[in-house]
Amino acid sequence: MPFIPNFPQSLLEEHMRWHHANHYDDFSQLPPGYGQSFLNFHRQFINKVYQWYGTTGYDPRAIAGWQSVPEAIRNTACYNRAAEARVLNNPQSFASADQLGIFLEASNLHGCIHQESARLFGEPALNDFDEAPRTTMFYNIHGMIDQWYRNWERAAGIARAAGKPSSGAARKRNRR
Repeated sequence: MPFIPNFPQSLLEEHMRWHHANHYDDFSQLPPGYGQSFLNFHRQFINKVYQWYGTTGYDPRAIAGWQSVPEAIRNTACYNRAAEARVLNNPQSFASADQLGIFLEASNLHGCIHQESARLFGEPALNDFDEAPRTTMFYNIHGMIDQWYRNWERAAGIARAAGKPSSGAARKRNRR
């Protein structure tokens, strides 16, 4: 199911509003705070979608975060393996979540994954801020990015706030 049937318009508009308000053409010029905002917005957004999705009867595996970037994407010209290695193997090298989020954008990891997923897997909506959340692959990508964020939190010694499950916890609840 590449497109999610009956996707709530309110959630689509929420994603649209955030991206339209926070759009930058030059990722090398992202302002302080952008990276933290990017990571936090997408975490709370995907958790809202996981909660809604769990009420639909759809298979939650369709929107589970990837465990790793598919090799077909990693083999493309735009993919930055050195950036991926830093995120995966040296998360403590980022002094803050803001630095991590800005790095994901400035290194083109996030953009390349969207772009190449659209091209390789026939999902052109992944290149459109206004339509991407309607696709299952959007959650495969952003669930994985949220895992990178959780890895950074663990490396930085930041515990999850009480009562706020990670996106992984939300997926596990929805599988029951």
